[in-house]
Amino acid sequence: MNKTIYYYQYPFPIGRIMIACKDQAIIYCGRPILLENGIYENTECLKNIAKQIEEYFQKRRQSFDFHYIFLKGTAFQKKVWQAVMDIPYGQTRSYRDIAEKIGHPRAYRAVGSALRECPFSLLIPCHRVIGSSQKLGGYGNDIDVKIFLLQLEQADLVS
Repeated sequence: MNKTIYYYQYPFPIGRIMIACKDQAIIYCGRPILLENGIYENTECLKNIAKQIEEYFQKRRQSFDFHYIFLKGTAFQKKVWQAVMDIPYGQTRSYRDIAEKIGHPRAYRAVGSALRECPFSLLIPCHRVIGSSQKLGGYGNDIDVKIFLLQLEQADLVS
């Protein structure tokens, strides 16, 4: 098993996104971070995901096809992230909906915390999770990005 981590930064309409791969699987996709022991190289794995993201922004793709490895995250967080991956393109769910889906109906605040820690922003569509009263909130305090992504998907929103 190759232990080398490859990463590259790509410009997208929401800003620079860093993608990192290990063993042909994604380990990170989000705002650029400092990676120790990584190699800055535009590999085929990285190019494939970047192409899929570009197609998403061009409205030619509604879901992503990738292999991922969670290098961090509790069992609860991973349940949340998996449940969020099931939200269809152009639709939203509330934090409470996600909490109920994973069998923890009163843990909707913990769902929000889990989404803040998600290592795959955009690929795991955390932007599709909103408050029960249709309040957007969250998304790592980058509400403009959340609004942009929901409008891109033409999700039904209440102002």
